[in-house]
Amino acid sequence: MPISKPIYQLTLPLELEEAVSDQQSAVSPEEARVRSETARAALNELSPESAPWKEEYLNLVDGGWNWRVAAYIAWAASPKNTRTPKTQDELARQHLGLTSDRAINTWRRKNPAIDEMVAVLQAAPLFAHRAEIYAALVDVATSHEYKGHNDRKLALELLGDYVPAAKLEAILRGSARGSDVDAEDEDQLTQIELAAKNMAEISGQRSAPPAAKAASPQIDPSPSAQDDLGGEEEGEE
Repeated sequence: MPISKPIYQLTLPLELEEAVSDQQSAVSPEEARVRSETARAALNELSPESAPWKEEYLNLVDGGWNWRVAAYIAWAASPKNTRTPKTQDELARQHLGLTSDRAINTWRRKNPAIDEMVAVLQAAPLFAHRAEIYAALVDVATSHEYKGHNDRKLALELLGDYVPAAKLEAILRGSARGSDVDAEDEDQLTQIELAAKNMAEISGQRSAPPAAKAASPQIDPSPSAQDDLGGEEEGEE
């Protein structure tokens, strides 16, 4: 299934608590607001080296995401082995102005869009290097080495010149059962049918018998025929 290109715009409002549950009894709403603004200002001052996910965070904020949620999504979408800080709890305490990561878990439970966005951003580097990926595919597929066989198959499949046998079988079975066949599959079946007809025509031309040679004149061995041809009778001196 094709992956989606990142769209940072928030489409639906999130269900977020105005104050974090574990802080409600300890601080006033005004103090919670000050903590939030202070933490956000500090996060904005971080360098990309200190927070490699900062660019994604800013893109999400520009798209309308709550700044704390945006920071979590950008952090969670970064590679786990190089992620900084290492844990979700450290992120909450060090960068979000929270006393624990309990609020993050609550946001995720009430808003599936958060984890969905994390998954989308994890695939984002593929789109960032799309041109390089295609260039590498072309380099390998156009080589004459046997190792480029799979790359050639992939390239031809992307171009629509090759349909894997398993996919073709699935399309034909669905068509035979009367199942709905989408427009793309119908186009592929039409292309395959035309290609088969062309191949049949070419094959028929190659296998056609050569034109019959002109028949050689037959000589009638009868005596009358020999007389007509000027032959001599036996015994004539």
